[in-house]
Amino acid sequence: MHKIAMLLIASLSFSLASCGQGDFLHADKAVVNLSPVDDHPSAGYMNLHGGPVDVALVGVTSDDVLRMEMHETTESGGMASMAKLKEIPVPAGETVKLEPGGKHLMIWGVGAGSRKRGLLKMTLIFSNDDRIEIDAVIKNPGEAAPAAE
Repeated sequence: MHKIAMLLIASLSFSLASCGQGDFLHADKAVVNLSPVDDHPSAGYMNLHGGPVDVALVGVTSDDVLRMEMHETTESGGMASMAKLKEIPVPAGETVKLEPGGKHLMIWGVGAGSRKRGLLKMTLIFSNDDRIEIDAVIKNPGEAAPAAE
Protein backbone atom coordinates (compact mmCIF):
# COMPACT_ATOMS: atom_id res chain seq x y z
CA MET A 1 0.00 0.00 0.00
CA HIS A 2 2.87 2.36 0.85
CA LYS A 3 4.35 1.91 -2.66
CA ILE A 4 1.02 2.73 -4.29
CA ALA A 5 0.69 5.92 -2.25
CA MET A 6 4.23 6.97 -3.17
CA LEU A 7 3.52 6.26 -6.85
CA LEU A 8 0.36 8.40 -6.73
CA ILE A 9 2.19 11.26 -5.02
CA ALA A 10 5.01 11.13 -7.57
CA SER A 11 2.49 11.06 -10.42
CA LEU A 12 0.59 14.03 -9.02
CA SER A 13 3.82 15.99 -8.47
CA PHE A 14 4.86 15.37 -12.07
CA SER A 15 1.44 16.44 -13.35
CA LEU A 16 1.54 19.68 -11.37
CA ALA A 17 5.11 20.42 -12.41
CA SER A 18 4.19 20.04 -16.06
CA CYS A 19 1.45 22.67 -15.80
CA GLY A 20 2.63 26.02 -17.13
CA GLN A 21 2.55 29.06 -14.85
CA GLY A 22 0.23 30.78 -17.37
CA ASP A 23 -2.46 28.14 -16.78
CA PHE A 24 -3.86 29.85 -13.69
CA LEU A 25 -4.38 33.33 -12.29
CA HIS A 26 -1.71 34.19 -9.72
CA ALA A 27 0.47 36.99 -8.33
CA ASP A 28 4.10 37.14 -7.22
CA LYS A 29 7.01 39.44 -6.32
CA ALA A 30 4.83 41.57 -4.02
CA VAL A 31 6.60 44.31 -2.11
CA VAL A 32 5.51 47.29 -0.01
CA ASN A 33 7.85 50.28 0.09
CA LEU A 34 7.12 52.00 3.39
CA SER A 35 6.89 55.76 3.26
CA PRO A 36 9.66 57.61 5.12
CA VAL A 37 6.93 59.92 6.49
CA ASP A 38 4.38 58.24 8.80
CA ASP A 39 1.39 60.29 7.61
CA HIS A 40 2.07 59.62 3.92
CA PRO A 41 0.97 56.46 2.07
CA SER A 42 3.30 53.60 1.30
CA ALA A 43 3.42 52.04 -2.17
CA GLY A 44 2.74 48.43 -3.18
CA TYR A 45 3.98 46.60 -6.25
CA MET A 46 3.67 43.07 -7.67
CA ASN A 47 3.24 41.04 -10.82
CA LEU A 48 -0.23 39.77 -11.77
CA HIS A 49 -0.23 36.73 -14.08
CA GLY A 50 -3.38 36.15 -16.10
CA GLY A 51 -5.01 32.74 -16.20
CA PRO A 52 -7.10 31.15 -18.94
CA VAL A 53 -9.64 34.02 -19.16
CA ASP A 54 -9.51 37.82 -19.04
CA VAL A 55 -10.23 39.24 -15.57
CA ALA A 56 -9.67 42.49 -13.71
CA LEU A 57 -8.27 43.19 -10.28
CA VAL A 58 -11.17 45.04 -8.64
CA GLY A 59 -9.91 45.39 -5.08
CA VAL A 60 -7.14 44.68 -2.60
CA THR A 61 -7.70 44.33 1.13
CA SER A 62 -5.64 43.73 4.24
CA ASP A 63 -6.63 43.46 7.88
CA ASP A 64 -3.49 45.34 8.93
CA VAL A 65 -3.83 48.65 7.05
CA LEU A 66 -6.09 51.65 7.40
CA ARG A 67 -6.80 51.96 3.67
CA MET A 68 -5.57 50.59 0.35
CA GLU A 69 -6.31 51.91 -3.17
CA MET A 70 -5.26 51.05 -6.71
CA HIS A 71 -3.63 53.97 -8.56
CA GLU A 72 -1.86 54.76 -11.81
CA THR A 73 0.80 57.35 -12.48
CA THR A 74 0.71 58.91 -15.94
CA GLU A 75 2.78 61.60 -17.62
CA SER A 76 1.45 64.27 -19.95
CA GLY A 77 3.30 67.34 -21.15
CA GLY A 78 6.20 66.64 -18.80
CA MET A 79 3.89 66.58 -15.77
CA ALA A 80 3.20 63.43 -13.78
CA SER A 81 -0.21 62.85 -12.23
CA MET A 82 -1.82 60.06 -10.29
CA ALA A 83 -5.39 58.77 -10.55
CA LYS A 84 -7.35 56.25 -8.51
CA LEU A 85 -8.35 53.14 -10.49
CA LYS A 86 -11.58 51.15 -10.14
CA GLU A 87 -9.96 48.08 -11.72
CA ILE A 88 -6.79 46.82 -13.34
CA PRO A 89 -7.36 44.56 -16.38
CA VAL A 90 -5.40 41.29 -16.35
CA PRO A 91 -5.61 39.73 -19.84
CA ALA A 92 -5.55 35.93 -20.16
CA GLY A 93 -2.02 34.53 -20.23
CA GLU A 94 -0.34 37.93 -19.81
CA THR A 95 1.58 39.58 -16.98
CA VAL A 96 0.59 42.98 -15.62
CA LYS A 97 3.25 44.70 -13.55
CA LEU A 98 2.34 47.00 -10.68
CA GLU A 99 5.50 49.11 -10.56
CA PRO A 100 6.84 52.61 -9.84
CA GLY A 101 5.72 55.11 -12.47
CA GLY A 102 2.71 53.02 -13.51
CA LYS A 103 -0.05 51.04 -11.84
CA HIS A 104 0.51 50.51 -8.12
CA LEU A 105 -1.13 50.33 -4.70
CA MET A 106 -1.31 53.25 -2.29
CA ILE A 107 -1.38 51.95 1.29
CA TRP A 108 -2.15 54.04 4.36
CA GLY A 109 -1.35 52.96 7.92
CA VAL A 110 0.59 49.68 7.68
CA GLY A 111 0.21 48.09 11.11
CA ALA A 112 3.01 47.49 13.59
CA GLY A 113 2.49 43.71 13.49
CA SER A 114 3.12 43.53 9.75
CA ARG A 115 6.07 45.89 10.05
CA LYS A 116 7.61 43.67 12.74
CA ARG A 117 7.06 40.49 10.66
CA GLY A 118 8.34 42.20 7.53
CA LEU A 119 5.31 40.92 5.60
CA LEU A 120 1.90 42.36 4.80
CA LYS A 121 -0.83 39.80 4.04
CA MET A 122 -3.12 41.05 1.27
CA THR A 123 -6.17 39.61 -0.45
CA LEU A 124 -6.50 40.35 -4.16
CA ILE A 125 -10.10 40.39 -5.40
CA PHE A 126 -10.82 39.75 -9.08
CA SER A 127 -13.84 40.38 -11.31
CA ASN A 128 -14.55 36.64 -11.60
CA ASP A 129 -14.81 36.40 -7.77
CA ASP A 130 -11.38 34.73 -7.44
CA ARG A 131 -9.50 35.80 -4.34
CA ILE A 132 -5.78 35.34 -3.93
CA GLU A 133 -3.90 35.80 -0.66
CA ILE A 134 -0.33 37.00 -1.00
CA ASP A 135 2.35 38.13 1.44
CA ALA A 136 4.13 41.30 0.37
CA VAL A 137 7.67 41.85 1.61
CA ILE A 138 7.86 45.11 3.56
CA LYS A 139 10.81 47.30 2.59
CA ASN A 140 11.79 50.07 4.97
CA PRO A 141 12.96 53.41 3.56
CA GLY A 142 16.56 53.17 2.39
CA GLU A 143 16.59 49.36 2.10
CA ALA A 144 17.64 47.80 -1.18
CA ALA A 145 14.92 46.22 -3.28
CA PRO A 146 14.63 42.44 -3.03
CA ALA A 147 16.68 40.56 -5.62
CA ALA A 148 14.79 39.65 -8.77
CA GLU A 149 14.03 35.96 -9.19
